[in-house]
Amino acid sequence: MKYFKKSITYLLVGIGVGSFISLLSFTLNQGTPTMKQFYLLMTMSAIMGLLSLIFEYDKITFMAQLISHFILEMLTYGLFIWLTFGSHVITITNIPTFLITYIIIFIYFRKQGHDNARRINQALTQRDHKK
Repeated sequence: MKYFKKSITYLLVGIGVGSFISLLSFTLNQGTPTMKQFYLLMTMSAIMGLLSLIFEYDKITFMAQLISHFILEMLTYGLFIWLTFGSHVITITNIPTFLITYIIIFIYFRKQGHDNARRINQALTQRDHKK
């Protein structure tokens, strides 16, 4: 049940982040996605969100998790961009966009994780001082 709840959370976060970035990209390029493109982008976002479950598997190092996650995310992104736009040229030219987006999202979630750990440690310290 624990992994089911986490899967749903990661799926929804993936859809939220992916849909925001994808639709922002369409808006900035003054385009409107077709229904096929919209469904493909939402499916890609959901899968990319689920791929983040790799960080819950603690039997491998963080660096191995990060490298595996990055490669799987890039392959997923490339496949779905190719399926969405039907062009390997568009897929290849979008690699820098993927890299920049990946780094920004990684930094955000890494900072959020550090902030959460700091708050938990602070609460534990305060609790221990009250005893």
